[in-house]
Amino acid sequence: MRIAGGQRPPFADVIAENYERIYNVIYRLVNDDEEAADLTQDTFVAAYRAYERFRYEASAYTWLYRIAVNLTKNRFERQQRVDSREAYSLDAPVQLDTDEVTRQVEDWTLAPERVAENDQLRAVVLREVAALKYDYREVVVLRDLEGLRYKEIADVLGCSVEAIKSRLFRARSVLRERLEDLLEEIP
Repeated sequence: MRIAGGQRPPFADVIAENYERIYNVIYRLVNDDEEAADLTQDTFVAAYRAYERFRYEASAYTWLYRIAVNLTKNRFERQQRVDSREAYSLDAPVQLDTDEVTRQVEDWTLAPERVAENDQLRAVVLREVAALKYDYREVVVLRDLEGLRYKEIADVLGCSVEAIKSRLFRARSVLRERLEDLLEEIP
């Protein structure tokens, strides 16, 4: 969404167009529904407060991603100071008061006929992404799961494209190393 004819779109339109994408990126960073919902709300509250100062030099979603990633990183760092968090699989069952329910995560890359045969692989990969250190996880999520371009990620994270490429290379190397043995075990 870009500013057209000097008219700033209503903030409700900005929310409607970007809410799901912002929630998804935050969810992939924190692996917690409630935390993702809280951080998404915090993102749009912060964006609303700054909306009059936003000049549309970048797209609205890039601006919102930057806010979301910064808020998420700050919350993650605060949480790390309090205690260490264990990484959980996106496909892990959720324990409710009376029952255990499996969480189904939408597969955004595979055709329906291949989903069944790749469930185990996807679960392993997502678990390993969730276990990456935060700096690596955020670039993998933004590039490989959200599909942002290097320049957009650099804008979101406030660093150079070269730094993003380097961090992404290191993150993928860590993932490749961790997954190498696991992938050999999958039938």
